[in-house]
Amino acid sequence: MSRLDLDPRVRRAVEAFLDAGYRVEALVLDRPTDRHPRLKTWRIPIVHRRGGPLRYLFEYLTFGLGAMGWTILRMLRGRPHAVYVNSPPDAFVFAAWFAKVMRVPLILDVHDPMPELFEAKGGGSRLVGAALRLQERWSLRFADRVVTVHEPLRRLLASRSPDVPIEVVMNVPDLSTIPARRSQTNGRTLVFTGTVAVRYGVDDVVHALHLLADAIPGIVFRVIGDGEDLDAIVRLAERLGVGDRLDLVGRVPYARVHEHQRDAWAGVNVPKPDRLGALSFSNKVVEWVAMGLPVVAARTETMVEYFPEGTLWYVEPGSPESIAEALVGLYEATPEEVERRIGAAREALARIEWPNQRRRLLAVVSGDDKLGEESPHQLPDTGLAADDEDAMR
Repeated sequence: MSRLDLDPRVRRAVEAFLDAGYRVEALVLDRPTDRHPRLKTWRIPIVHRRGGPLRYLFEYLTFGLGAMGWTILRMLRGRPHAVYVNSPPDAFVFAAWFAKVMRVPLILDVHDPMPELFEAKGGGSRLVGAALRLQERWSLRFADRVVTVHEPLRRLLASRSPDVPIEVVMNVPDLSTIPARRSQTNGRTLVFTGTVAVRYGVDDVVHALHLLADAIPGIVFRVIGDGEDLDAIVRLAERLGVGDRLDLVGRVPYARVHEHQRDAWAGVNVPKPDRLGALSFSNKVVEWVAMGLPVVAARTETMVEYFPEGTLWYVEPGSPESIAEALVGLYEATPEEVERRIGAAREALARIEWPNQRRRLLAVVSGDDKLGEESPHQLPDTGLAADDEDAMR
Protein backbone atom coordinates (compact mmCIF):
# COMPACT_ATOMS: atom_id res chain seq x y z
CA MET A 1 0.00 0.00 0.00
CA SER A 2 2.81 2.35 -0.87
CA ARG A 3 2.90 5.46 -3.00
CA LEU A 4 6.09 6.06 -4.92
CA ASP A 5 5.62 9.83 -4.67
CA LEU A 6 5.26 9.73 -0.87
CA ASP A 7 7.50 6.88 0.31
CA PRO A 8 11.14 7.95 -0.17
CA ARG A 9 12.60 4.54 0.77
CA VAL A 10 10.53 2.65 -1.80
CA ARG A 11 11.16 5.30 -4.43
CA ARG A 12 14.93 5.22 -3.88
CA ALA A 13 14.94 1.42 -4.13
CA VAL A 14 13.04 1.55 -7.43
CA GLU A 15 15.41 4.17 -8.80
CA ALA A 16 18.44 2.11 -7.72
CA PHE A 17 17.07 -0.99 -9.48
CA LEU A 18 16.34 0.96 -12.65
CA ASP A 19 19.80 2.55 -12.65
CA ALA A 20 21.34 -0.91 -12.27
CA GLY A 21 19.57 -2.11 -15.40
CA TYR A 22 16.63 -4.03 -13.91
CA ARG A 23 13.06 -3.88 -15.13
CA VAL A 24 10.74 -3.13 -12.23
CA GLU A 25 7.07 -4.03 -11.88
CA ALA A 26 5.46 -2.57 -8.77
CA LEU A 27 2.11 -2.90 -7.03
CA VAL A 28 1.33 0.45 -5.38
CA LEU A 29 -1.48 2.88 -4.55
CA ASP A 30 -0.33 5.48 -7.11
CA ARG A 31 -2.02 5.74 -10.43
CA PRO A 32 -0.20 3.67 -13.06
CA THR A 33 2.91 5.47 -14.30
CA ASP A 34 5.21 5.29 -17.29
CA ARG A 35 7.82 7.63 -15.83
CA HIS A 36 10.57 5.22 -16.93
CA PRO A 37 10.63 2.80 -19.88
CA ARG A 38 11.61 -0.11 -17.58
CA LEU A 39 9.11 0.69 -14.82
CA LYS A 40 5.53 -0.52 -14.88
CA THR A 41 3.13 -0.12 -11.98
CA TRP A 42 -0.23 -1.55 -11.07
CA ARG A 43 -2.66 -0.01 -8.62
CA ILE A 44 -5.02 -1.47 -6.04
CA PRO A 45 -7.56 1.33 -5.48
CA ILE A 46 -7.74 1.34 -1.68
CA VAL A 47 -8.72 4.58 0.03
CA HIS A 48 -6.45 4.86 3.07
CA ARG A 49 -8.34 6.16 6.10
CA ARG A 50 -6.86 6.53 9.54
CA GLY A 51 -8.96 4.66 12.06
CA GLY A 52 -8.98 1.83 14.51
CA PRO A 53 -7.43 -1.63 14.23
CA LEU A 54 -10.36 -2.97 12.20
CA ARG A 55 -9.80 -0.37 9.49
CA TYR A 56 -6.10 -1.20 9.32
CA LEU A 57 -6.94 -4.92 9.19
CA PHE A 58 -9.42 -4.35 6.36
CA GLU A 59 -6.92 -2.36 4.31
CA TYR A 60 -4.09 -4.81 4.92
CA LEU A 61 -6.26 -7.81 4.02
CA THR A 62 -7.57 -6.13 0.88
CA PHE A 63 -4.12 -5.19 -0.31
CA GLY A 64 -2.65 -8.54 0.72
CA LEU A 65 -5.22 -10.53 -1.24
CA GLY A 66 -4.76 -8.25 -4.23
CA ALA A 67 -0.99 -8.64 -3.97
CA MET A 68 -1.35 -12.42 -3.85
CA GLY A 69 -3.40 -12.49 -7.05
CA TRP A 70 -1.07 -10.03 -8.76
CA THR A 71 2.01 -12.07 -7.80
CA ILE A 72 0.50 -15.31 -9.10
CA LEU A 73 -0.38 -13.70 -12.43
CA ARG A 74 3.08 -12.15 -12.60
CA MET A 75 4.76 -15.52 -11.99
CA LEU A 76 2.68 -17.13 -14.73
CA ARG A 77 3.84 -14.50 -17.21
CA GLY A 78 7.53 -15.13 -16.56
CA ARG A 79 10.01 -15.74 -13.78
CA PRO A 80 11.38 -12.48 -12.28
CA HIS A 81 14.78 -12.23 -10.64
CA ALA A 82 13.31 -11.41 -7.21
CA VAL A 83 10.22 -10.21 -5.37
CA TYR A 84 10.87 -7.31 -2.99
CA VAL A 85 8.29 -6.80 -0.24
CA ASN A 86 8.14 -3.65 1.90
CA SER A 87 6.55 -3.79 5.34
CA PRO A 88 4.68 -3.16 7.60
CA PRO A 89 2.96 -5.50 7.90
CA ASP A 90 5.69 -8.11 7.64
CA ALA A 91 3.06 -10.73 6.77
CA PHE A 92 2.74 -9.25 3.28
CA VAL A 93 5.63 -11.54 2.40
CA PHE A 94 3.16 -14.45 2.50
CA ALA A 95 1.21 -12.83 -0.34
CA ALA A 96 4.16 -13.86 -2.52
CA TRP A 97 3.94 -17.57 -1.58
CA PHE A 98 3.58 -18.58 -5.21
CA ALA A 99 6.91 -16.92 -5.98
CA LYS A 100 8.40 -19.05 -3.21
CA VAL A 101 6.94 -22.15 -4.88
CA MET A 102 8.53 -21.02 -8.15
CA ARG A 103 11.88 -20.62 -6.32
CA VAL A 104 11.98 -16.87 -6.88
CA PRO A 105 13.88 -15.19 -4.00
CA LEU A 106 11.69 -13.21 -1.59
CA ILE A 107 13.29 -10.13 -0.04
CA LEU A 108 11.54 -8.61 2.98
CA ASP A 109 12.37 -4.99 3.84
CA VAL A 110 11.32 -4.27 7.45
CA HIS A 111 10.78 -0.52 7.80
CA ASP A 112 9.33 -0.60 11.34
CA PRO A 113 8.95 -3.21 14.09
CA MET A 114 5.24 -4.05 14.15
CA PRO A 115 4.91 -4.75 17.93
CA GLU A 116 6.53 -1.42 18.83
CA LEU A 117 4.53 0.43 16.17
CA PHE A 118 1.27 -0.99 17.54
CA GLU A 119 2.26 -0.02 21.08
CA ALA A 120 3.18 3.53 20.03
CA LYS A 121 -0.22 3.94 18.39
CA GLY A 122 -1.89 3.23 21.74
CA GLY A 123 -2.30 -0.52 21.47
CA GLY A 124 -2.06 -2.12 24.89
CA SER A 125 -3.33 -5.60 24.18
CA ARG A 126 -0.86 -8.31 25.17
CA LEU A 127 -2.63 -10.76 22.88
CA VAL A 128 -2.25 -8.50 19.84
CA GLY A 129 1.35 -7.75 20.78
CA ALA A 130 2.11 -11.47 20.98
CA ALA A 131 0.40 -12.05 17.63
CA LEU A 132 2.46 -9.28 16.01
CA ARG A 133 5.69 -10.76 17.34
CA LEU A 134 4.63 -14.15 16.00
CA GLN A 135 3.84 -12.82 12.52
CA GLU A 136 7.17 -10.99 12.55
CA ARG A 137 9.08 -14.17 13.38
CA TRP A 138 7.20 -16.27 10.81
CA SER A 139 7.60 -13.59 8.13
CA LEU A 140 11.34 -13.21 8.63
CA ARG A 141 11.79 -16.97 8.44
CA PHE A 142 9.63 -17.24 5.32
CA ALA A 143 11.66 -14.62 3.45
CA ASP A 144 14.84 -15.66 1.67
CA ARG A 145 16.62 -12.41 2.53
CA VAL A 146 15.75 -9.78 5.14
CA VAL A 147 16.74 -6.12 5.06
CA THR A 148 16.11 -3.42 7.65
CA VAL A 149 16.83 0.27 8.10
CA HIS A 150 19.59 0.52 10.71
CA GLU A 151 21.74 -1.44 13.12
CA PRO A 152 19.67 -1.00 16.34
CA LEU A 153 16.58 -2.34 14.57
CA ARG A 154 18.63 -5.21 13.13
CA ARG A 155 19.73 -6.12 16.65
CA LEU A 156 16.14 -6.02 17.90
CA LEU A 157 14.84 -8.22 15.08
CA ALA A 158 17.78 -10.61 15.52
CA SER A 159 17.01 -10.94 19.23
CA ARG A 160 13.52 -12.20 18.34
CA SER A 161 14.59 -14.25 15.30
CA PRO A 162 18.18 -15.25 16.07
CA ASP A 163 18.31 -17.82 13.28
CA VAL A 164 17.58 -15.28 10.50
CA PRO A 165 20.42 -13.34 8.79
CA ILE A 166 19.46 -9.66 8.52
CA GLU A 167 21.24 -6.99 6.48
CA VAL A 168 21.12 -3.22 6.95
CA VAL A 169 20.36 -0.79 4.14
CA MET A 170 19.84 2.54 5.83
CA ASN A 171 16.91 4.80 5.03
CA VAL A 172 18.94 7.81 3.93
CA PRO A 173 18.17 10.13 1.04
CA ASP A 174 20.16 10.56 -2.13
CA LEU A 175 22.01 13.74 -1.23
CA SER A 176 22.61 14.55 -4.89
CA THR A 177 18.98 15.74 -4.94
CA ILE A 178 19.37 18.00 -1.89
CA PRO A 179 19.80 21.75 -2.50
CA ALA A 180 23.26 23.22 -2.02
CA ARG A 181 24.39 23.94 1.52
CA ARG A 182 22.53 26.89 2.97
CA SER A 183 24.01 29.91 4.70
CA GLN A 184 22.84 30.90 8.16
CA THR A 185 19.53 32.73 8.17
CA ASN A 186 18.34 35.65 10.26
CA GLY A 187 14.88 34.09 10.54
CA ARG A 188 13.73 31.80 13.33
CA THR A 189 11.61 29.23 11.50
CA LEU A 190 11.73 25.78 13.06
CA VAL A 191 10.64 22.99 10.69
CA PHE A 192 9.11 19.56 11.19
CA THR A 193 8.39 17.27 8.24
CA GLY A 194 6.39 14.07 8.35
CA THR A 195 3.30 12.55 9.93
CA VAL A 196 1.75 14.93 12.44
CA ALA A 197 1.30 12.61 15.41
CA VAL A 198 1.84 12.91 19.14
CA ARG A 199 4.17 9.90 19.04
CA TYR A 200 6.61 12.08 17.07
CA GLY A 201 6.68 14.72 19.80
CA VAL A 202 4.99 17.50 17.84
CA ASP A 203 3.00 18.42 20.96
CA ASP A 204 6.25 18.70 22.94
CA VAL A 205 7.53 21.29 20.46
CA VAL A 206 4.31 23.30 20.88
CA HIS A 207 4.73 23.16 24.68
CA ALA A 208 8.34 24.30 24.25
CA LEU A 209 7.16 27.33 22.25
CA HIS A 210 4.91 28.21 25.17
CA LEU A 211 7.79 27.85 27.65
CA LEU A 212 10.03 30.07 25.55
CA ALA A 213 7.64 33.02 25.81
CA ASP A 214 9.68 35.86 24.24
CA ALA A 215 13.13 34.28 24.72
CA ILE A 216 13.50 33.82 20.94
CA PRO A 217 11.81 36.71 19.10
CA GLY A 218 10.01 35.76 15.92
CA ILE A 219 10.22 31.99 16.36
CA VAL A 220 7.78 30.08 14.14
CA PHE A 221 7.06 26.35 14.04
CA ARG A 222 6.45 25.23 10.44
CA VAL A 223 4.76 21.85 10.10
CA ILE A 224 5.11 20.21 6.67
CA GLY A 225 2.74 17.24 6.52
CA ASP A 226 -0.51 16.06 8.04
CA GLY A 227 -1.70 13.25 10.25
CA GLU A 228 -4.20 11.97 12.76
CA ASP A 229 -3.22 14.45 15.49
CA LEU A 230 -3.08 17.63 13.42
CA ASP A 231 -6.34 19.08 14.78
CA ALA A 232 -5.31 18.25 18.34
CA ILE A 233 -1.97 20.02 17.84
CA VAL A 234 -3.72 23.11 16.53
CA ARG A 235 -6.10 23.15 19.51
CA LEU A 236 -3.17 22.73 21.89
CA ALA A 237 -1.31 25.66 20.33
CA GLU A 238 -4.38 27.87 20.58
CA ARG A 239 -4.97 26.88 24.20
CA LEU A 240 -1.36 27.69 25.09
CA GLY A 241 -1.51 31.02 23.28
CA VAL A 242 1.02 30.13 20.58
CA GLY A 243 -1.37 29.46 17.72
CA ASP A 244 0.08 32.43 15.82
CA ARG A 245 3.48 30.70 15.87
CA LEU A 246 2.23 27.70 13.89
CA ASP A 247 2.77 27.66 10.13
CA LEU A 248 0.82 24.70 8.74
CA VAL A 249 1.95 23.81 5.23
CA GLY A 250 0.14 20.48 4.92
CA ARG A 251 1.26 17.51 2.84
CA VAL A 252 3.26 18.38 -0.27
CA PRO A 253 5.02 16.19 -2.88
CA TYR A 254 8.50 15.16 -1.85
CA ALA A 255 10.09 17.17 -4.67
CA ARG A 256 8.57 20.36 -3.25
CA VAL A 257 9.43 19.90 0.42
CA HIS A 258 12.72 21.77 0.01
CA GLU A 259 10.84 24.86 -1.14
CA HIS A 260 9.42 25.14 2.38
CA GLN A 261 12.76 24.62 4.12
CA ARG A 262 14.98 27.15 2.35
CA ASP A 263 14.41 29.85 4.98
CA ALA A 264 14.50 27.46 7.94
CA TRP A 265 16.55 28.18 11.03
CA ALA A 266 16.62 24.61 12.37
CA GLY A 267 14.94 21.23 11.97
CA VAL A 268 13.34 19.40 14.88
CA ASN A 269 12.92 15.62 15.29
CA VAL A 270 11.87 14.66 18.82
CA PRO A 271 9.89 11.38 18.96
CA LYS A 272 8.42 10.24 22.27
CA PRO A 273 10.46 8.14 24.72
CA ASP A 274 8.83 4.81 23.90
CA ARG A 275 10.32 1.72 22.31
CA LEU A 276 9.45 2.90 18.80
CA GLY A 277 10.84 6.38 19.43
CA ALA A 278 14.11 4.88 20.65
CA LEU A 279 14.43 3.16 17.25
CA SER A 280 13.58 6.26 15.24
CA PHE A 281 16.05 7.42 12.61
CA SER A 282 14.53 10.16 10.50
CA ASN A 283 15.81 10.63 6.97
CA LYS A 284 14.76 14.25 7.37
CA VAL A 285 17.60 14.65 9.87
CA VAL A 286 19.97 13.42 7.16
CA GLU A 287 18.55 15.92 4.68
CA TRP A 288 18.81 18.77 7.16
CA VAL A 289 22.42 17.91 7.94
CA ALA A 290 23.21 17.78 4.23
CA MET A 291 21.61 21.20 3.78
CA GLY A 292 23.73 22.62 6.60
CA LEU A 293 20.70 23.07 8.85
CA PRO A 294 21.12 22.80 12.63
CA VAL A 295 19.09 19.89 14.01
CA VAL A 296 17.35 19.58 17.38
CA ALA A 297 16.87 15.85 17.95
CA ALA A 298 15.80 13.45 20.67
CA ARG A 299 18.75 11.69 22.24
CA THR A 300 18.10 8.05 21.39
CA GLU A 301 20.33 5.01 20.99
CA THR A 302 19.79 5.03 17.24
CA MET A 303 20.53 8.71 16.63
CA VAL A 304 23.63 8.79 18.82
CA GLU A 305 24.96 5.66 17.12
CA TYR A 306 25.14 7.51 13.80
CA PHE A 307 25.42 11.15 14.94
CA PRO A 308 27.60 11.31 18.10
CA GLU A 309 27.27 13.94 20.79
CA GLY A 310 28.42 17.33 19.56
CA THR A 311 26.90 16.97 16.10
CA LEU A 312 23.21 17.68 16.77
CA TRP A 313 21.48 19.67 19.51
CA TYR A 314 20.26 16.71 21.53
CA VAL A 315 17.30 16.87 23.92
CA GLU A 316 15.69 14.43 26.31
CA PRO A 317 12.76 12.65 24.60
CA GLY A 318 9.36 13.77 25.81
CA SER A 319 10.66 16.89 27.58
CA PRO A 320 9.39 20.29 26.36
CA GLU A 321 11.74 21.89 28.89
CA SER A 322 14.75 20.21 27.28
CA ILE A 323 13.58 21.26 23.81
CA ALA A 324 13.16 24.86 24.95
CA GLU A 325 16.61 24.82 26.55
CA ALA A 326 18.21 23.46 23.38
CA LEU A 327 16.51 26.11 21.23
CA VAL A 328 17.76 28.86 23.52
CA GLY A 329 21.24 27.32 23.36
CA LEU A 330 21.11 27.31 19.57
CA TYR A 331 19.82 30.90 19.56
CA GLU A 332 22.66 32.08 21.81
CA ALA A 333 25.40 30.04 20.09
CA THR A 334 28.02 31.89 18.08
CA PRO A 335 28.07 31.43 14.30
CA GLU A 336 31.39 29.61 14.72
CA GLU A 337 29.90 27.10 17.19
CA VAL A 338 26.93 26.47 14.89
CA GLU A 339 29.23 25.88 11.92
CA ARG A 340 31.45 23.58 13.99
CA ARG A 341 28.53 21.33 14.88
CA ILE A 342 27.18 21.36 11.35
CA GLY A 343 30.61 20.35 10.07
CA ALA A 344 30.86 17.50 12.60
CA ALA A 345 27.38 16.28 11.61
CA ARG A 346 28.33 16.31 7.94
CA GLU A 347 31.45 14.25 8.69
CA ALA A 348 29.26 11.67 10.45
CA LEU A 349 26.87 11.69 7.52
CA ALA A 350 29.63 10.88 5.05
CA ARG A 351 29.93 7.40 6.57
CA ILE A 352 26.31 6.44 5.87
CA GLU A 353 25.38 8.34 2.72
CA TRP A 354 23.24 6.83 -0.02
CA PRO A 355 25.90 5.56 -2.50
CA ASN A 356 27.13 3.14 0.19
CA GLN A 357 23.56 2.02 0.99
CA ARG A 358 22.73 1.65 -2.70
CA ARG A 359 25.65 -0.78 -3.17
CA ARG A 360 24.42 -2.84 -0.23
CA LEU A 361 20.86 -2.88 -1.58
CA LEU A 362 21.95 -4.11 -5.02
CA ALA A 363 24.17 -6.74 -3.40
CA VAL A 364 21.20 -8.06 -1.42
CA VAL A 365 18.99 -8.21 -4.52
CA SER A 366 21.66 -9.90 -6.61
CA GLY A 367 22.44 -12.44 -3.88
CA ASP A 368 26.05 -11.25 -3.72
CA ASP A 369 27.66 -12.40 -0.48
CA LYS A 370 30.15 -9.53 -0.61
CA LEU A 371 27.83 -6.77 0.55
CA GLY A 372 28.85 -3.23 -0.16
CA GLU A 373 30.63 -3.96 -3.44
CA GLU A 374 29.09 -3.20 -6.81
CA SER A 375 27.45 -6.33 -8.16
CA PRO A 376 28.03 -7.25 -11.81
CA HIS A 377 24.63 -8.91 -12.02
CA GLN A 378 21.94 -6.91 -13.81
CA LEU A 379 19.25 -9.48 -14.37
CA PRO A 380 16.01 -8.48 -16.02
CA ASP A 381 13.12 -8.27 -13.57
CA THR A 382 12.37 -7.25 -10.01
CA GLY A 383 8.81 -7.36 -8.69
CA LEU A 384 7.78 -5.04 -5.89
CA ALA A 385 4.86 -5.33 -3.49
CA ALA A 386 4.94 -2.49 -1.00
CA ASP A 387 3.31 -0.98 2.07
CA ASP A 388 3.97 2.26 3.93
CA GLU A 389 2.93 3.33 7.44
CA ASP A 390 5.22 5.97 9.07
CA ALA A 391 8.05 4.46 8.12
CA MET A 392 11.65 4.90 9.99
CA ARG A 393 12.26 7.46 8.40
